[in-house]
Amino acid sequence: MLTGLIDNFPFKPLAPLAVLALAACAQVAAPPAKTERPPVHELARHVDDHAHHDDELLVLDPPHDYIESLPELGLSIIDVTHLDGMDLMLYHLRIVDDAHPFHARHAHLERHPEVIADVHHHFEQHATRKRRAKPKANRGYTSRKASQWGVPAQGCGRGIHMGIVDGGVDTGHAAFKGRDVTFRAFHRKGEKVAANNHGTAVASMLVGGSSWGSLLPEAKLSAAGVFHKNRKGKPRASANSILQAVNWLIKQKVQIINFSIGGSKNRLMERAIKKADELGIVLIASAGNNGPYTKKKSYPAAYKPVIAIAASDPFDRVARFSSAGDYVEFTTPGVRIWTAVPGGGKNMSGTSFSSPIFAGFTAAAMQYQGLAGTETIRAHFRKSVKPRGKKKWDKYSGWGYVRPASPC
Repeated sequence: MLTGLIDNFPFKPLAPLAVLALAACAQVAAPPAKTERPPVHELARHVDDHAHHDDELLVLDPPHDYIESLPELGLSIIDVTHLDGMDLMLYHLRIVDDAHPFHARHAHLERHPEVIADVHHHFEQHATRKRRAKPKANRGYTSRKASQWGVPAQGCGRGIHMGIVDGGVDTGHAAFKGRDVTFRAFHRKGEKVAANNHGTAVASMLVGGSSWGSLLPEAKLSAAGVFHKNRKGKPRASANSILQAVNWLIKQKVQIINFSIGGSKNRLMERAIKKADELGIVLIASAGNNGPYTKKKSYPAAYKPVIAIAASDPFDRVARFSSAGDYVEFTTPGVRIWTAVPGGGKNMSGTSFSSPIFAGFTAAAMQYQGLAGTETIRAHFRKSVKPRGKKKWDKYSGWGYVRPASPC
């Protein structure tokens, strides 16, 4: 047959050699060309994309036949968590073929474009670093003082239920004596839990005793601890822990969630934020401490359903550390606020501390003015802000400085 085909060609090559070549091709298929992986830097989506676990992926709500494809993707299951408050399944996966997480994410997206997957990102706290010269403590500049609120009336905050995703909270601190605080930690087995300073400080600003100048001392607080120590001993929160924390707070039926944290844009986090927003929870987050010239966005603050808060100093100037960007919406005090920390108290600075002040303002507006929903809250505070200049909005202070009258 092969010889007959050659006889019909318009030209005749050396018949024996041609027959041997064609026969060889017929018997042995050429191996498929090996697909080269794109360079890692081309797969990075943004600056914070590199802050992640080295050999892990997270996947949300995959289809029923999903597990069968894991071996070909070089993945194995570490654990699976039912996020029952959001009715989602969270798959925590190990990269077992030594691929870079960006390559694993890229391959996963090509194989399962319909599945929400991402690398296992890390998030940080938005407290500023310590100054070289230790300033004198100012115990009078509490969150109430910074907000120009007086001494709280009896029962102030009662009926409000707030949530925070933060570090650990020292619930045995004197600031929380007689207060309604529920704490739950979300850490992986084997992780070293980070210090409780940051979470304790944020919690005390919201519901600490009256001597600590908290905004709404009689409110209920559900606090989710998500920070562990990384290899360098710095506090970091994993996306897995944050997802579980948000799920728990949804089940706790909180009205507001404050995130004094920030990091990378993450597809799973974005879905969780959207779900919480759909359930009517108002979400508030610190804008970040990267200064006025940064092009770096902080998430969850930069997600559309979240209200992003910048920080001002005692002279109503945007703090020098406060991040600027098209996602910034409002500004509240965030410089040297007196807070509780394990063993005593401390003045703390950062958008980490402007964000809970706005959360307190929001909770008060919901409880005492009957407001509900993120868009209603946004519209309410836009009407009452003090603009930074002639413009109605700018990327440094958002719509302006918020300082409503005390409701109680």
